[in-house]
Amino acid sequence: MTDTTETIPWVSFCMSTYQRPQFLQKQLQTIGLQTFPNFEVIISDNDPAQSAASVVSELSDSRFKYFSNGSNLGMIASFNKSIERAVGEYIVMITDDDPVKEQFLSELHEMHQGDPSFSLYAGFIRRDLKSDELEIIPGEHFVKEILDVKKTPWLLWSSCIMKKSVVMEVGKMPDYGSPHFADQALIAMVGSKGGGLIKNKMFSSLSSHEGNFSKSNFHTYVLGCQGFYNLMERFGTGRTFQIEERKAVLSHLGKWFFGCIFTLKKYFYLTSNVLQHEAIVACAREILTLPYMRRFVPKYYAKSVIFEVKKRLFFKR
Repeated sequence: MTDTTETIPWVSFCMSTYQRPQFLQKQLQTIGLQTFPNFEVIISDNDPAQSAASVVSELSDSRFKYFSNGSNLGMIASFNKSIERAVGEYIVMITDDDPVKEQFLSELHEMHQGDPSFSLYAGFIRRDLKSDELEIIPGEHFVKEILDVKKTPWLLWSSCIMKKSVVMEVGKMPDYGSPHFADQALIAMVGSKGGGLIKNKMFSSLSSHEGNFSKSNFHTYVLGCQGFYNLMERFGTGRTFQIEERKAVLSHLGKWFFGCIFTLKKYFYLTSNVLQHEAIVACAREILTLPYMRRFVPKYYAKSVIFEVKKRLFFKR
């Protein structure tokens, strides 16, 4: 049995899970290795059969706290249940399959101890910083700095902690019918409220497997693109850097669009999944009908031609 000497955890890992006990077990075991021990993990189980309950019980760690949602609420609503159930001053949003480094909380706690005034502490990749270099991003600059992929080419919500009170203030995870960009939107809005202290490194990574949500549910790509743009447009209304923030949002959407679409096209070609390949092509075309995405049409068709050439020359099935 693992326990801590402090009653109230400093950080709450907020997690949603659904019928993936093997992934959940491995993830919880990984989180349990944190060198900073004063945390809790809130597991909100979307499975009515409570398949995650035995996994949490068998690990016998009092910091792992299981909650059944009673029914499948959907990914966003379940994540928001985890936020509501959290008692830590700060929260980490995390999936049941993306690992975090052991020193994650230790390093962020050290950053917080140096200056506790920020609403967000993170390890993100910032293009113009040296490895491990620290940077303060004031709230008024946060959206345009953090969503511009030329300035911040890589960020993950599982590589940052956010002040729970501010997360609640901005409305928790936005729910516009799709999980796509809900994490980036939450990071941007929370950081804009109190600024962020950023270290130029990543504390977590994405895992790729057959069960990834992104390999299906293509209608949510369109909803995510629409929802994210509209949310950030409303959030930026009247702000000093509204034009720069809009440019950053479009930069973010462009990188996501080309990265996702062509990665999936290659994956479905290599796995000979013709139907899914056709579905992702149709999805891409639908996204490109959105007014703010039309700027990417010429680049998309140019990259499509290059893709067809590579497919014949280099991609082996």
